[in-house]
Amino acid sequence: MMMKFNDFQKYQATLHIPYEKYFELIYDTKYLLEARLSSHRMFIACKSFYGCNRRSAVAKACEWYNKNVRQVLGPPQATLTIDDPLAEVVYDVDFVCTDLRNKYLDNPTIERLIKDADGDLEWEKTSDSSGQVTASVKRVKRRRKKETQLTDRLVQSSGGTIYYKMLDLPDGKSTRMKMRKIKLASKSLVKAKKEVIRRGLNRFEKFSSTKESSANPLSSSIKAA
Repeated sequence: MMMKFNDFQKYQATLHIPYEKYFELIYDTKYLLEARLSSHRMFIACKSFYGCNRRSAVAKACEWYNKNVRQVLGPPQATLTIDDPLAEVVYDVDFVCTDLRNKYLDNPTIERLIKDADGDLEWEKTSDSSGQVTASVKRVKRRRKKETQLTDRLVQSSGGTIYYKMLDLPDGKSTRMKMRKIKLASKSLVKAKKEVIRRGLNRFEKFSSTKESSANPLSSSIKAA
């Protein structure tokens, strides 16, 4: 494999090959002389790839894998891992689990990434419709926090904040009214109703206080904000 002048960084790819599959490779005259037998009847083979960044090295490793051993070993997701010597795999708000740069991660990189994500990522164990795991990590599905309906227009978040659901008048050519939530400073139902009137939030609609929640009534004795 000819290297380009900017393919200076070395990345190590590791193949975890089941015992029987390794000998299938030999029978198919596909030799991995660097493979060594480890515990649990698993052969471990390491190969080096060079690239200007991890994404390019992963692309080269996948190209080699698909050309040489995929026919025997199957898709690379369960067999191939690639290290991250420069810590290029970094969690941020735009992190994409299926980006080529972020795939085929080794265990130390996954553990670091999950720690940095602070609960937003976890190990990917589930598979797609073809039975293959498509990424090394996945985003944690957060449960939506339930709101308590206090009146027709007043709702309370799980953290205790009260919001007034206000209908906006149609704008321009649109004839559809939109609903938006206005955060209130009040912490009790009685004071929240007064705040809505004081701020004129209900000037376009009739304010109703008849539909109060019986499941979790908000005491008027709670201190105001």
